[in-house]
Amino acid sequence: MSSKENMICAVEKKFAQKRVLVIGDLMVDEYVTGNVRRISPEAPVPVLNFKEKRLEAGGASNVANNIKTLGCDVFVVGTAAEDDAGKWLRMHLKEQKMHIDGIYEEEKRPTIVKTRFATKGQQLLRMDNEVTGCITEEIQEKIISYLKGNVDELDAVVLSDYKKGVLESSAFVTEIIRICNEHDVLISIDSKSRKIEAFKNADFVKPNNLELEEAVGMKITDDNSLNEAGKIYLYKSGAKCLIVTRGADGISVFLPDQKRMDFPSKAVQVYDVTGAGDTVISTITLGMVSGLCIEEAVQLANYAASVVISKVGTAPITREELIGRINEE
Repeated sequence: MSSKENMICAVEKKFAQKRVLVIGDLMVDEYVTGNVRRISPEAPVPVLNFKEKRLEAGGASNVANNIKTLGCDVFVVGTAAEDDAGKWLRMHLKEQKMHIDGIYEEEKRPTIVKTRFATKGQQLLRMDNEVTGCITEEIQEKIISYLKGNVDELDAVVLSDYKKGVLESSAFVTEIIRICNEHDVLISIDSKSRKIEAFKNADFVKPNNLELEEAVGMKITDDNSLNEAGKIYLYKSGAKCLIVTRGADGISVFLPDQKRMDFPSKAVQVYDVTGAGDTVISTITLGMVSGLCIEEAVQLANYAASVVISKVGTAPITREELIGRINEE
């Protein structure tokens, strides 16, 4: 079969047979929209006349959403309080038929909410309600126990680290990777962390360009600096593969002792890049556990990203949308 046929076969037939566990920083994205017709007399700021409020699953929850809408069976692991946002998030994930018994409450840690105020597609302000810092050892132990109890049923584990605390501990991350390696479960990581030594033996790590720069402590200005940064990251992390999302420049793949592979982004109208990285790691992970080679899995992710950046807000991709995008080429 051709690469395109391989990709379509994976999406149509194999994704639905897979079971993936997502561990990370669960969030709720709140969007408050309205109209602006005047400036406040109290301060030089716009007055937003409220129109509507909507909630979306964000952070690691959006990774889980993407994997689910691509047809996979999903286990969600992280923290959420019993506050309004946490109740909504649990209900939302449960309605999507995800397994949510790995979501734990930690005292004095609210459910993370990012509230965006916008008018006519233009964001005016973002307000974050969060407590960062490492989760307690008790919660870490519960997550490890949950992973061990389900690992034999899994095809992959995705770590989605937004540096909000769930994956703060290097020892905790190392133990998760060890368990996955021991049971031949693919493990992929999307992390903003600079503690990259904890990623040893991960199947792949997916930072974006800025996260790569920060992790290795060097500015990427051209092909040579990109190559150097990628080599340093791959060596220091000990990961089996490094996949760098580079916005309009597409995706670059680094493998030990091999030349960098580049995959150009698909030309589409960009409306909102929110959540595109979540879509990329979700699609590559599912592609790889469905038998695609790394080149095909990354190409598939490029198709998926081109769909979600054409939407507004945190929006996962569906299996039908992805197949439709592949067939457009």
